[in-house]
Amino acid sequence: MGRPLLIGITTDYEPSESDRGARFFLKESYVTYFSTPHSMVLLLPFSATADTDELDFLDGFVLSGSGPDIPPSFYGEEQRVFPGDWMDPRRVNLELSILSRAEKAGVPLFGICGGFQTMNVSRGGSLIQDLPMERPGPIRHQGSSHKAVFSGFLKDLSGRGEATVNSFHHQGVKRVGSGLEVIGVSTEDNLVEAFRDPSHPFLLGVQWHPERMPPEDPVSRILRDSFFDACRSYREKKRPR
Repeated sequence: MGRPLLIGITTDYEPSESDRGARFFLKESYVTYFSTPHSMVLLLPFSATADTDELDFLDGFVLSGSGPDIPPSFYGEEQRVFPGDWMDPRRVNLELSILSRAEKAGVPLFGICGGFQTMNVSRGGSLIQDLPMERPGPIRHQGSSHKAVFSGFLKDLSGRGEATVNSFHHQGVKRVGSGLEVIGVSTEDNLVEAFRDPSHPFLLGVQWHPERMPPEDPVSRILRDSFFDACRSYREKKRPR
């Protein structure tokens, strides 16, 4: 049956505020979602993976969500949220490096929530720094669920025009990055919920958390399986002949 797929997932980071020390971590839901009898998860802390050349053995990358936000300097804006909770720049730089290398090599990429936002920033896109402040609307995006309308690839993949998705974020896509095709928006406030790069074998990002949806959720299962299919194809192509 061969070895399992090797999926690298970027981690969150919590600086030291006590004698317990700083820590890298990944929520269990990611491990549960991406770990199957045919796949294995490897955590990618920024301190251990500065040289992305060393990650060629992986079959796919997941850019995970994050509690802290991407510093606005990465998309050319001034900070408008104070005091703010900002992601460590070393994590942002690692994810940008992974994106750059994987895009050129055709490695499958799946961005979730904060990872979706990093994908957008990497293409020159920008973010709404705080939805309640900058774009107040009918949806409370922090800890709720709502309908999203699918189009194009996502509609074809899922076999449905809309679905209920969860929401655990206070930022969102403002200017869509270059080369990204919007394939999902929230029905009530038209916020971008999903995009992809149609020129890449599999570069897809979603604003919601499929790993935190119920296990029986069909869209979450289809997204993961499609990502895994792309990872298998990539592994076959890079295998020595």
